[in-house]
Amino acid sequence: MGERTREPIFNIPAAVLLLLALFTLVHGVRVLSSTEADLRLIATYGFVPARFGFLIDQSAVLDHLTKIANSSEIEGQIGEFFLTYAPPYKLWFTPLSYAFLHGDWTHLIFNGFWLAAFGSPVARRFGPRRFLMLGALGAIAGAFFYTALHLTELAPMIGASAAVSAYMGAAARFVFQPGAFFRSRFAGVEAPPLASLPEMLANRQTLAFVGFWFASNLLVGLGGQSFGFSSAPIAWEAHIGGFFAGLLLAPLFDQRRKA
Repeated sequence: MGERTREPIFNIPAAVLLLLALFTLVHGVRVLSSTEADLRLIATYGFVPARFGFLIDQSAVLDHLTKIANSSEIEGQIGEFFLTYAPPYKLWFTPLSYAFLHGDWTHLIFNGFWLAAFGSPVARRFGPRRFLMLGALGAIAGAFFYTALHLTELAPMIGASAAVSAYMGAAARFVFQPGAFFRSRFAGVEAPPLASLPEMLANRQTLAFVGFWFASNLLVGLGGQSFGFSSAPIAWEAHIGGFFAGLLLAPLFDQRRKA
């Protein structure tokens, strides 16, 4: 029998390093920019659910804006700024562009850590192009799932958490399969196939991982500000949208490479 050697889990692929570099570069530029320029950038490329909500139900968005303005004139002006500042055609970039913006270095480092941990096995198995496409779809799915629940929300959403969650969902389909992190010296040995949804339900490790992910996501999402994890509300619903996108779309991107 051929000798089997363990593949290092944190042997980071080039596609993952590319995303980490882009996230860091974008945030570095923002740090060096003026506060006014940074706000304009967020208003243009951050994801504001109410901008899409305005296309669906204008009266609901305007009523929500009026309610905010009646409560606080300053908050009303901020909401109006994020709703109206950016050119309409740039709206269609925001379901993806928001993922390249982060609130602070802590936010970036947190997402970068999980991207390296779970994006790496996905990138090795799916290949760089499919890996990047899945992340993009995860970000988009997270944005619109959040919008479906918060149609009139005027605060911009930023961060790669939904895309990272998509990689977690995809990884859950195979990282707990026997032999997922082993490879043979002999060519032609394939990685184990993706687990079906019934197989995932029958796998205790997978269920424990998914259960822990949902519990921690809810804990951080609902109590992140109280516990000091974030200075702004966390769009935990977008994480769920991204996770399910990765979980369900993984078979379309799988190349069954040695993981």
